[in-house]
Amino acid sequence: MGYIADLPVAIQGNTLHVPAYLLPILGVDLVLGVPWLKTLGPHIADYNALSLKFYVNDTFVTLYGDKPSGPSQAQYHHIKRLHHTDAIDLAFTLQFDAVVPTDNTLVKEWHPDIASLLHNYDDVFAEPKSLPPPRFHDHAITLVEGSNPVKVRPYRYPHSQKAQIETMVKDMLAQAILGPLI
Repeated sequence: MGYIADLPVAIQGNTLHVPAYLLPILGVDLVLGVPWLKTLGPHIADYNALSLKFYVNDTFVTLYGDKPSGPSQAQYHHIKRLHHTDAIDLAFTLQFDAVVPTDNTLVKEWHPDIASLLHNYDDVFAEPKSLPPPRFHDHAITLVEGSNPVKVRPYRYPHSQKAQIETMVKDMLAQAILGPLI
């Protein structure tokens, strides 16, 4: 590491004398920073046009920056060169996968045979409004006389889910989808 007070540099057809620090930076030839900008005096920087205008030895100089290019995919030899020249210390990879939305919408136009079945048996496919009809033999869980209830702690729901479950149970009781135990 060191310092050169007056390094002649040829930039875009102009020879400039810049103060330069010798740093172990790989991948670039020269970094022009604030110490060099101070030597210019007043100057005009247009960051949209990527230009820098200033006077040097009574000559008006305009330097143009490279237009930024979009990111491109690195090839293996690019990464190998960066690693070989110690220009890269760590490498990370990011992969963005597009989320394909699933189509959960109902079909608007049914095949005529299916539409006919749905229409003819619409009571089967309707939302239930009551308990199913009684059967010839209703099943019940018979308990042994004198037995104690099972000692299992009830499942605990978060408050938000508990309130929603209670609302759903009340609605089903009101619609007679649920009924009292036998």
